Amino acid sequence: MSLVTFINCPICQQYDCSHHCVVRNSQVDNLAQQYVTLVLNVGLHQPLYVDAYYGPETWRQGLSLQPLPQLRETCQSLCVELGRISTMPLSHTLSERVSFLAKQLDSVAVFLRSLSGEPLSFTEESLGLYDVRAPKYTLDRFIECRDQLAKLVPGDGDLTARFTAYRQQFIVPSERVAAVFSAAVERARALTAMHIDLPENERFSIEYVTDKVWTAYNWYQGSCSSLIELNQDQPLYLERALELASHEGYPGHHVFNLLQERDLVSGRGWLEYAIYPLYSPISFLSEGSANYGLSLLMSQQERLEYERDVLMPLAGIEGDIVQYYQIMTLYKQLAYLDNLVCQQLTDGEIDDVRAAEMLVEFGLYTDSKAKQRVAFYRSNRSYVINYNYGEDCVREWVEKEPDSKRRWQRFEALLKRPRTASGFTR
Repeated sequence: MSLVTFINCPICQQYDCSHHCVVRNSQVDNLAQQYVTLVLNVGLHQPLYVDAYYGPETWRQGLSLQPLPQLRETCQSLCVELGRISTMPLSHTLSERVSFLAKQLDSVAVFLRSLSGEPLSFTEESLGLYDVRAPKYTLDRFIECRDQLAKLVPGDGDLTARFTAYRQQFIVPSERVAAVFSAAVERARALTAMHIDLPENERFSIEYVTDKVWTAYNWYQGSCSSLIELNQDQPLYLERALELASHEGYPGHHVFNLLQERDLVSGRGWLEYAIYPLYSPISFLSEGSANYGLSLLMSQQERLEYERDVLMPLAGIEGDIVQYYQIMTLYKQLAYLDNLVCQQLTDGEIDDVRAAEMLVEFGLYTDSKAKQRVAFYRSNRSYVINYNYGEDCVREWVEKEPDSKRRWQRFEALLKRPRTASGFTR
């Protein structure tokens, strides 16, 4: 009597799939390549669109500027083909890949409409590009918060002037910014490495730049390497050192990108993750997780102690950090003002001047910071929802797990296998 051994298909785990899964997997791989090439082509029309690329260099070489109608037609064809495949019986893994690609391609289609001059409202754009509708707020919410701050901020008179004057004592002197920020990044890296297995060759460099609409930026270079740029146009406040170090570095954008490169692109050959189109659903998770990461790294008390015992001496700063934390914790509640002001500006309800005035009056911005922020709105429009609403949604998803160690596991899983907004907000 002979024994017959059945070998399951590595994709669907069935022994009788007759290689259908293998065929469909190769079809998705082919569509992934076409998707990446399409995004690279769109990037020729808008240089900021491709935030990172670490796929085959041959795919990027020899690209020529294609007319927008042609790109829209290509995008539509890919959407149709993905739709056809999605109706077939698929393994769970293939179904997730197809769903991710479909959301990303839908976003490309909306971005191409915008590039073609089609007007989109703030809400239409946020739904189309980022797969999410952020909550709406009225000025009443921010007036209430502002009134509470007025009771905490020392001094008399105009609150914005008082708040600006009060924060002056916590500005890191320009000659000490490099030491303070580098220390914050290294601390964030050490704490992250206690929970996430980072590649031995991962690395970053820091450059200090000017004349940007953003405060800091991570340019992921591939091969587990990042360039972090810190804008010097505005002063660096003490609390921003750790916030930016964790956001741009650990466990933020740097870790987000390297995990996908290592585990998905190199590990599984899923080249749809080898490109990061900035104005797409993946940014909702990227920015939200980057903002949330510091909450995992440190409790508020641990953060206060590190800033008091390490960063303040490095910066040469003295002051009542406990009181400062009370004020800045309340101040963070004004974050959603970004959405309100940007929505009204994008939808033509206010102009640049009024937008800046609202940021100064209700957000306690300095005049120069308000002007910079309005320039960011003009450049990035509804992208602002990814920071505050993205952070809230990531927090809610991760903290469904009460155990702190398992929260880290849940967080890492979210980074290593990104979901679109509708995939983890429901």
